[in-house]
Amino acid sequence: MTIDTHFQTGEKVQFVATLTGATGLNLDCKVFYNQKNETELSTETLTVERSFEYPGMYSIYAECKINGSIKPFTAEELFFHVEDALSASKLQIYQQQSTFHTYPASTELIFHHKYYFPISYALMVNDVIITELQTAPTFDEKKISSNETAKFELNATMQRLVGPGIHYVTLLLQNNVSSVTFLTPVTFNEEIKHLKVMTKQYVGLQPNSFIISATVSQGAPVNLSIDIKSTQTRLTVYKTSTFCSRDCHSMVVEATLSRAGIYEVEATARNKISLMTSNTTFEALPQIFDVYITSRGFNFETRREVFVFIRGDLGKYEMNLTIGENTAKNSTLTISKSEYEHEGLPNLPFDAKPYKLIKDESIFNEARQVTVLIRNDKQTFRFVGNVPKALQTSCLESVRIRDGKVGGGLDEPLKVVEELVLSVDLNFICVRELFSVDYKWRAYRVTSRVDIPKTGDEVQLNASSVEPELLIKANALLPGLYVIKVYANITSDDYHMSLAKGDDFTLVEIPARRLNFVIKGGNVVEAGLNTTVLKFESSIDFTKHEGNIKRDWFCAVTQEDLPMTKEIGKIQRKGSCFDWKTLWVSDNDTLEISRNKLIPSEQYYVRLIISGPHYDATFADQKFIIKSKPAPVVILRCWSNCEKLFSSHKPIILQLECDDCIRHSWELSLKSGQQMSLCKNQRFCKLNKSILDKVKTSSNVTGTGYNIDGDKASASLILAPPIPPSGGICKVHPRSGIAYVTKFNVTCHGYAQGRVPLKYKFFTAEKDQNNLLQHGCDPNLNDVTFPSKTIFYDVMIWVEICGPRQACIVKNLSVSLTKNHHDNTDVISDLFNAISSQNLQQTAQLMLPMSSANILERFQIKKVYERVAKYPIKTLMSVKQLADVVRHLVDGFGVINDYHVRLIAKIMDRIEYTVRNPSTSDDDDDVIRSIAASCIFVTSHLMQFSDDISFKIKESSRMTRLGKLLMASLIPGEDTMTFGTKSVKGKFLKLNNDVINPLNGSSSFRLPNIQTLNNEVMNVEVFTYDSSINFNTRTHKVDQVTSVSMTTGWRNEIPISRNDAKNQTIGFPLPAQPGKGNITMRVESECDVAGCHSKAAGWALFDWKLYKRDGNDLFLTIHVENMDQKIRNCTMSLQTTDQGSFKLKKEFHEKELLYTWSISERSLPHRQVELNLTVFVDLGAGFYRIGSLINVTITSFILNCLHWEDRMRDWGESSCTVHQNAGIFNCECDVDQVTPNRVKRSGEEEIPQIIYASHLLVFPNKINYDQVKIFVT
Repeated sequence: MTIDTHFQTGEKVQFVATLTGATGLNLDCKVFYNQKNETELSTETLTVERSFEYPGMYSIYAECKINGSIKPFTAEELFFHVEDALSASKLQIYQQQSTFHTYPASTELIFHHKYYFPISYALMVNDVIITELQTAPTFDEKKISSNETAKFELNATMQRLVGPGIHYVTLLLQNNVSSVTFLTPVTFNEEIKHLKVMTKQYVGLQPNSFIISATVSQGAPVNLSIDIKSTQTRLTVYKTSTFCSRDCHSMVVEATLSRAGIYEVEATARNKISLMTSNTTFEALPQIFDVYITSRGFNFETRREVFVFIRGDLGKYEMNLTIGENTAKNSTLTISKSEYEHEGLPNLPFDAKPYKLIKDESIFNEARQVTVLIRNDKQTFRFVGNVPKALQTSCLESVRIRDGKVGGGLDEPLKVVEELVLSVDLNFICVRELFSVDYKWRAYRVTSRVDIPKTGDEVQLNASSVEPELLIKANALLPGLYVIKVYANITSDDYHMSLAKGDDFTLVEIPARRLNFVIKGGNVVEAGLNTTVLKFESSIDFTKHEGNIKRDWFCAVTQEDLPMTKEIGKIQRKGSCFDWKTLWVSDNDTLEISRNKLIPSEQYYVRLIISGPHYDATFADQKFIIKSKPAPVVILRCWSNCEKLFSSHKPIILQLECDDCIRHSWELSLKSGQQMSLCKNQRFCKLNKSILDKVKTSSNVTGTGYNIDGDKASASLILAPPIPPSGGICKVHPRSGIAYVTKFNVTCHGYAQGRVPLKYKFFTAEKDQNNLLQHGCDPNLNDVTFPSKTIFYDVMIWVEICGPRQACIVKNLSVSLTKNHHDNTDVISDLFNAISSQNLQQTAQLMLPMSSANILERFQIKKVYERVAKYPIKTLMSVKQLADVVRHLVDGFGVINDYHVRLIAKIMDRIEYTVRNPSTSDDDDDVIRSIAASCIFVTSHLMQFSDDISFKIKESSRMTRLGKLLMASLIPGEDTMTFGTKSVKGKFLKLNNDVINPLNGSSSFRLPNIQTLNNEVMNVEVFTYDSSINFNTRTHKVDQVTSVSMTTGWRNEIPISRNDAKNQTIGFPLPAQPGKGNITMRVESECDVAGCHSKAAGWALFDWKLYKRDGNDLFLTIHVENMDQKIRNCTMSLQTTDQGSFKLKKEFHEKELLYTWSISERSLPHRQVELNLTVFVDLGAGFYRIGSLINVTITSFILNCLHWEDRMRDWGESSCTVHQNAGIFNCECDVDQVTPNRVKRSGEEEIPQIIYASHLLVFPNKINYDQVKIFVT
């Protein structure tokens, strides 16, 4: 018989009894329920449905006897439990209230509820588990409908764990089939001692409020009442109160008064066991709360406007304004309104509406201190500010943070959901080529928009706070409101004097911190009976986050039983994976569960709850299924785009890790019911944009692995798409214009998503590259010009509008251009202002048209290179723009000298480092590939310009690193990726053992079938450099160079060992330029009565000299081909023309279209000599008329194979030899035991690569040479 272990009262339960092995026997069988009721088992299978009115333990067994037999035989008795289903409505729980509980004297908490069985109790005060109780072990039928009492003693030790005051008590009532939570407050009263009430001596009037504070040395809870009376009339003019539940040492209330006068405030603090009072006096009269001083007008010897913003109570004051050493100006200050409308204000770091503005004009050109004294009847308020020195040569018009706001920096705060990048624009009214800008970003935490940021409110920012671009991460600052201020100080490069200063502000909001994570392996995983330990791990490393991050793991047999709070999970037992233990399992970084400790069930659920200071608690779940038979161990690993909400911008790359699997399958299940098969029989599966665009709602992707026995296991991942912005529009104005002259503006609006700032990226396309013109929160691209390739030209512009998690939409625009024969040289001044202020975004916009116009002088190009080399870069978008700028510089203006080569190489180093160590989460694969493509273009130009062979070798190592960026999103099984410039061609692919190598055996590319460990990924990069990049050394001349890098591993790559690659054939193209020559042979036919016999002969002369005497055995290779007649065999002979004794002969008896003769150099004369090549062909029995001719093509050359030796800093030949039996037009090189060279750059990892080269010896003047393909193997 089969049976569960726990049932609910009243639940209908099916029992199934099966009789087996009774064929031919006359049996009398009965089934007994709890030893009372019986049912006759008349067939082989009996199904009976029963329900149980009362809880308790029951049993069931079957008894049979053979007819005629006296003694029956009995099946094993099975026991099961029936329990009452608990609910709040049934239990009717209430707490018996005592008059009070005195802290910390021992007391009791008493709860009453209707009787149900069984019940286990757990009591928790706040987050502290106090105690647990169990009910009586047996059911008492007499107690039905009566009340049950549960008593919990709280002694002094327990109370001190939580302290005095009001606390929330959680009472959990549970059994194996249900659970109920009852929440109630409890008060532990502590005697109040030493009350003291305080306020300022002078306070303000309505509508402004003032603070009254009260302190006690001990006591909680505290009900604090405030009574304010006039000292003249003794009438109460204001009452307020506050309640402190616990931690009542300091309490604060706000109060307001409408009239001036002297008042007494009395504070009364009470609780159930004590009462205390305290009083003090103060005076109310109009107050000044804040003053902000600034100025406008930076020109030499002009009138300066000084602005004084004053926020205070309504009323009249005496005001004294002193600027520098000037005579004080006295006046009456009247504040008559609570809000003012201002126009034409300078930029302010606060909302100016509550401020009264006082203006003053003075003439001064030195920095001045401004002192403001404001008096009421009793007080003097003193505020001091400074106005900067008037700058004689200022070209600065304004400083603007690119935050996308129209009405100034403090309209509405920008909400930082993940991260926010702010950059600054400096606008100039003139040009000065030699200047620098020092930037300083500051952040001030404020409580409202009207608060003036003070020095004491400043918080520390990251290292980018002195750069023109600031990165703010949501988790880097505490939640709250911040004024972000940028200071720009312009100094001259020649005299290092200050030329101008400016600043701008914006307001940002940091919400509560959240940690986005998932449990590795998928949302649903399967494990077979052969699995002994199940492992669970979070997708992020919490050690990188500030604060004490806490992890709590829980396990339940149903998802409904998983706790929403970790506190409940620590006391709840119902639904536990481990019988009657709590749902809480561990607080370690990872969780391991032994399968044999789980209660029998088909499926389980694990929840990880993450919490910490200033972090909202978040959780992630994983369902795991235990199969009823052995199964392969399948782990679903996500390599890219692995957040709960995937990014619409980059592919999701998944891998099934399974050592025993021989076959794999993938399926995408959409909410519409559509099933899509993916990535047929591959361990890796890439869901690119075309697939992700179909995922409109939450969907599942499932990977399944099959072993050799046909057993299978699956793992699933939930795909939740983010919602992209919508409802807006983008326009460009004007729609047409003149290249290099017309300034275009792109505007977008209508895409706002509350206070969450959207990211806007503006691109144009040029050749096979896209150019990033601007990125950030600004929805407008202003005053940009475009180049033109032809007289009439259309420029494509597209705008990416992205919300959180890179949920983006793209808007396509275009403008029509006509080419201007006179390029606009005014942009030169704009460019130098941009590069001097390190404004990368403006530089990218200006460099696009300028690189095509070629309007910079040589000395200007030098300055541009020097300035661009100093650009700070932090974010991936700024890296993309810098790479675009350098590509335009190199492509448009070239590389002038070695100094520029070194500068650009350093820029490439910084770009590489930033891409590999991104400070932002905006890791767009398309952007990374675009950066790598631009850098490869620039690097190939540097290699062409430089004559330093060591530099070229190092840059070839850079090519390998850049290739890794290009192939980052490749997976095994995808087509080979190709990329190239005019001088460099690259091929990239990834392989593993279960993917057929598409390049092995190819005529242009060959790879070994290298067996990698544990089905690891093999990464292959091949770069081929043509002759325009000169790799010659003093001792060796080479025609072409190819670098090969083969590594294993997805993220942490290691080079393939030589032992793995031993006895393998590695082939790649090394095209050289040997020549071809044509000779004409006259046919002679000899005929008799038996038939004809025809033959022909021809010859060619070429000069020979010994190529080398030591080292590898080289071969003179001769190809005879393209005969325009059918021949039977061919004979070639080689001899000197000086009647010497040297003579070689080679006979070919096969009928071929091409004949190849490879002659070892050791067999040829060791002196300079002229060689005569004679070719004799047998044409067989055919008849040829007199004068018939045969045209033959002859190719002769010597190829040498070399590889780069790091230690020698030269090409080596010892382990790289020409293969003697080369194929048709192929010359192969045998490479044996070549150790990969490791080029190490400062601060970079070593990059293993093997660099091969060939050298072709050409015999001049005698034969016209053309081309041959050479393969090194």
